[in-house]
Amino acid sequence: MTARRWARALVAVTMAATAGGCVPLFVPPVPTDGLTPAPAWRVAGDARAEVDPGAVGAARGLRLTMRFEEVPHDAWVAVQWFGPTGGERASESRWITPADVGRTLTWVAPADLEITPGRWRAVLSVGDRLLRQIDVEVPAGAP
Repeated sequence: MTARRWARALVAVTMAATAGGCVPLFVPPVPTDGLTPAPAWRVAGDARAEVDPGAVGAARGLRLTMRFEEVPHDAWVAVQWFGPTGGERASESRWITPADVGRTLTWVAPADLEITPGRWRAVLSVGDRLLRQIDVEVPAGAP
């Protein structure tokens, strides 16, 4: 073997040895579960609270209209109405099941609730978990 061949062989061996250093020593495992999100309570984005004028001559009220996009399990869902001064004025609970997904649900504030002008809030919750807060402005002199 000539010196030139020995030099080429030495270069090839050196390149092979150093190229091995570029290979990562650890390949992270790929999860087999596909990273599926955990079920959660999800309220659709079109939820709204509004002033409900009621029938002609009837006192005005408040109405909350919403849909669930996901309901992970059966549970009591509470709606609490907070007045402009910040205190809770009324509340109601309903039993919600996964069958209620996609249905339009309406909560009406109690008829004996005195509606005063200002910003009202309807707060949806399950247990101690807040789902959504929806505001509505009751104008002065609303029907």
